Amino acid sequence: MELEYEKQVTDARGTIIFLKYGDRSINLVQIKKGFARGGHYHTFETRHHLISGIIEYYEKDINTNQEKIQTIPSPAVIIVPPMAAHLLIAKEDTVFAEEFSKDYSAVEYAPYRNIVMQKMS
Repeated sequence: MELEYEKQVTDARGTIIFLKYGDRSINLVQIKKGFARGGHYHTFETRHHLISGIIEYYEKDINTNQEKIQTIPSPAVIIVPPMAAHLLIAKEDTVFAEEFSKDYSAVEYAPYRNIVMQKMS
């Protein structure tokens, strides 16, 4: 089994490199200071391996409306449960690896997604 390169996407927030390793997807994600990523939730668990930087992490359980907000320095692993909207705001230039084993699908969570879009304008 080999690590396979799929594609690379760059915008104002930074770059994402999309990789596959067997049935696992591994996305290497850059967030430039002051920008945000996420603003959605999945029906499956994801893991974010914070490699460098500091993020402000928002997570809201879609079913219970319970929200937590944390400042997380690297190195760290953030396990995002299914049905939890999440938002990562870079307090300094940040790199993380996102890992999951399902076909990617996400549902936008407007209160968080609006923050992502505002920071890009």
